[in-house]
Amino acid sequence: MAKPCSNLRRVSGFTLMELMITVIVISVLMAIAVPSFRGTMRRSYVSNALSTVNADLQFARAEAANRHQFVSVCRSTNGLVCANGQDFDAGYIIYAYNAAAGGTNQVLTTLSTGMTLLRYTQAQPRVSIQATDANVLTFGQIGQPEPNGTRTNMNFTVCARLQNQTTGVGTNNNESLGGKLALGQSGSITASKLAATATCAAS
Repeated sequence: MAKPCSNLRRVSGFTLMELMITVIVISVLMAIAVPSFRGTMRRSYVSNALSTVNADLQFARAEAANRHQFVSVCRSTNGLVCANGQDFDAGYIIYAYNAAAGGTNQVLTTLSTGMTLLRYTQAQPRVSIQATDANVLTFGQIGQPEPNGTRTNMNFTVCARLQNQTTGVGTNNNESLGGKLALGQSGSITASKLAATATCAAS
């Protein structure tokens, strides 16, 4: 006579209540983690953009001194010619030329001659980069910023853009503070964070 199976293993699993608790815990963790992650990413975008602009300005200044030429920086949407505007997140170019014929602060156009394109920094949609004005920024033959119009200083303000936003001025708040690059009259560049109440427009 066969003995009854008394040692069969019980198949255990999650109860409905356990599954509900797990889902609730995961939802709470996600609600906490996602905003923090977004803030971290936006701060990273701002930091990277500030570093890029800083490096490009340092490059332009050094090239002006090394070449003993004028080196200008202007907004550009195609990497070939200058385009008017203060939103440098749309892209910008750096180019060199002798100022003997046309003077300083020359604008690179399709008709320009004797100019050498040195660098093109493409659009950066995750941040806004606002310049003090839309005029060309030029470094002289010893690396000093050249006057242009009524400009007394040249600043670049960088702020992160909100999700799904690719144009317009970014947002500055405690979660992701913007930054500022200030170009001094000697050519020195100072980086700083914006106050949480500051605007993202350059001044």
